Amino acid sequence: MSDKLLKVTVTFERREDGGLRAWSEDVPGLVLSHTDVEGVLSDVKTALGVILSERLGQDVEAHPLVELREHLERNGVVEPGVLVPGPKEYVAYVH
Repeated sequence: MSDKLLKVTVTFERREDGGLRAWSEDVPGLVLSHTDVEGVLSDVKTALGVILSERLGQDVEAHPLVELREHLERNGVVEPGVLVPGPKEYVAYVH
C-alpha cells in the first residue's frame, strides 16, 4: 500500500498550575497533561504515532505541520518559551 497523509488537529490548553494539556477531537484517546510543558509538546508526536498505528494497523509517524512556536518567537510575536494555547495541526504519515 502506498503512503497516505492525514491531518490531525491537537488542542493545547494551559493548566492552572502552569502546565499544559493536549487533546484531539480527531484522535479520541489522545489526552496528555503535565506540569512539564516541553514534555507534553514532545510526547504528542509519539502518542499520535502509537494511537494511529494501532487504529489503522499500519506504521504511522506524526509531525507538527508547522513549527508554530519557533515561527512566532522568530517574528517577535511571542516571547521565547511562551506557548500560544489553542489548536495546532499535525500531519500523520501512514506507511
